[in-house]
Amino acid sequence: MQKRHITPKLRMLRAEAAAPFAQRKAIAKERLIGVLSHAKATVPYYHDLFTSLNFDPECLRKDMRYFEDIPFLTKDILREQGRRLISSTHADAIVREQKTGSSTGLAATIYYDQEGLDWTAAQNIMVLGWGGKSRYHREAHLSTLFAAMSPEAASVEAKKCFVLHRKNIYTEGFGNEAQLRLLKDLQNAKAVFVQGHPSSMFALARYLEKQSKTAPGLFEVFVSTGELLTAEQRVLIEKIFSARVSNRYGACEFGVMAQELTTGPVDELLVSDSLVWPETIDSKASEPTELVFTNLRNPVMPLIRYCMGDVGKLAERNNGWWITHLAGRTHDAVNINGSSYPTHYVQDILDRCGPIDDFQILVANQVAKELRLVVNQEQWEQTQQAVKKQFPTLPLRRIDPEDLVFVGIRGKFSYIIRENT
Repeated sequence: MQKRHITPKLRMLRAEAAAPFAQRKAIAKERLIGVLSHAKATVPYYHDLFTSLNFDPECLRKDMRYFEDIPFLTKDILREQGRRLISSTHADAIVREQKTGSSTGLAATIYYDQEGLDWTAAQNIMVLGWGGKSRYHREAHLSTLFAAMSPEAASVEAKKCFVLHRKNIYTEGFGNEAQLRLLKDLQNAKAVFVQGHPSSMFALARYLEKQSKTAPGLFEVFVSTGELLTAEQRVLIEKIFSARVSNRYGACEFGVMAQELTTGPVDELLVSDSLVWPETIDSKASEPTELVFTNLRNPVMPLIRYCMGDVGKLAERNNGWWITHLAGRTHDAVNINGSSYPTHYVQDILDRCGPIDDFQILVANQVAKELRLVVNQEQWEQTQQAVKKQFPTLPLRRIDPEDLVFVGIRGKFSYIIRENT
């Protein structure tokens, strides 16, 4: 009904993934050279950059080390350059604008055409299989409960869930009543496979543990997505539900970049080498360092050597690239008007309230005292009204990007800041 072409691409991806890694890497290299040539010819930012560097993408056929001559792309550059990172030959084909998360810097916009979106959708289905989901398995997808959804959006979502054999389960926080509703919804869903934020499933596991209860058989596989999965979360979720936890790593800039295999090593993720070319910011470092990716399937906005802000180790083995020691975004919980909410819930709500570039919550003893929003002055009044409908008792304050607070010796960003900060 939406004129999308996902299943044919899924077949192609599966056939490619079944090939030996040496063959897949050669294909990825050709795809990478094509992306660089396309970017040089049609993307203003890369045309100017490659010209200033006298960089010819064809030189990679002689030596891949030439790739390191290209400077890293950061989110700051992405925000600064904006539409100069869009291909001139694909600008009219844009069908989606997606806002990045803001835990590693201010939010930025990523653009896709239909072809690029369909590739990421096909890749998502394939890596769900890596995580343990067959197409016939019933899936439950944990999502944030929003105040309202238009009839058109609700209709599209219902059709998508039908096609994917998926049931959306909406979470509302970490309180006891919310946990009881989540448990009941999961029981009714009868899902084999559950996907969602690990903090949501961990909260349910802790609730059951406090009740001296377990729930074996509620589902078979939990795929952790959207935020950092900790060892503590993995252990308790597997213990309470007698299920396998499978970690994944994705971002709106690329789609799903890596997935832990259900039958593979624990806490090691296989890279989607058909979708991205992976690196780290320091390939010689013995400790985990920042992960870097180049997209291979989005001609509208080719991101080349893009720094994710997340850290990990990248290992090249005879069956693929693997990410280990992954550490990335993590979300805290905050008490708002007597209820405990994960900050990803707050983030999801704010994404629907207007052009909010970022936010932080001032807390004291885990209780929210003030919600600080990065919003342009001219858009503040209407944005403030929308946010007030969601959090009517929480004081709001407009701030500028430079007013955001970074903490720790490495200046890490956190959605939660303490009252004395």
